[in-house]
Amino acid sequence: MTQRYAVSEPVRSFHLPVGEGHQIHVEEYGDVHGQPVIVCHGGPGSGLCRESAGYFNPKRYRIILFSQRGCGASTPLELTHNSPKYLVDDISRLIEHLAIGQCILAGGSWGATLALLYTCHFAHKVKGLILWASFLGADHDLEWLYGPHSAGAQFYPEQYQMFKNEKSDPQDILKHYLLALTGEDELSQHKAAQRWHAWDRQLTLGALAGRYHLEDNESVLQQAKLMCHYFSPEVMSELRPLQSVAEHLTEIPTWFIHGRHDLVCRFASVQRLAHQAHSQLFVLDGLGHCNANDVYVEAVRRAADLLACKLSH
Repeated sequence: MTQRYAVSEPVRSFHLPVGEGHQIHVEEYGDVHGQPVIVCHGGPGSGLCRESAGYFNPKRYRIILFSQRGCGASTPLELTHNSPKYLVDDISRLIEHLAIGQCILAGGSWGATLALLYTCHFAHKVKGLILWASFLGADHDLEWLYGPHSAGAQFYPEQYQMFKNEKSDPQDILKHYLLALTGEDELSQHKAAQRWHAWDRQLTLGALAGRYHLEDNESVLQQAKLMCHYFSPEVMSELRPLQSVAEHLTEIPTWFIHGRHDLVCRFASVQRLAHQAHSQLFVLDGLGHCNANDVYVEAVRRAADLLACKLSH
């Protein structure tokens, strides 16, 4: 069985003020003199995942995890002053605070989106990229997630009927949930959050969805709010630079890892981008979006090991 690297307690943990009243929670692991890698978590809104540090050899990497605005242990848990452009600026502030200079960026799903968006704006700061289950932020990616003709709706029509709440257009579905999640009725908020996460779990875990349960109702609610907020048209418009991201990757060592059967993030789009950018692509046949799998763990860890070797030469 493939294991993640054993990572001890954080070397340090702190909150960094990033402006507009927000502070992001940061944890560092590994060798303080190693290759710096900043790991962007998914969601949006899931908060840092300490297990993700285990993809990186702690004897070779300085591993930096952080919770993005409005989630995890970052404060406040607000949607105001919270959008992709703020998150990109937060990474810049973090890099400056840690006096890193250039760094590696890593992340899965939405974390890959954020890493790519940062690269669009600050490619000269990026030494390498390790990205898994990448979400590329195009309009048709929301159709793939929430549309009536999406893979999820075709594989799980009963669950989709419960999720879509008699709507058919993805933007109408998102508007309905955002209104319910941010309304004044607390019971309606939590019911909407549970329905939202039931569909998210179904797409992510497939047949294993029924075995997965989130205990913290407040975290469930906050992540649902952030996801609906980030998938609104005005916020998604900030991802437009990703349409030309390939041109920024041609000189940056990049590894994509993707499950061919991913019902959350389309494999075809990532395959096309990897080809355009002349990037490495590890295709995981028979696997979907969830990376809680030995094959997935081995692939991400292998990419991190290969990048460390490449940058040490």
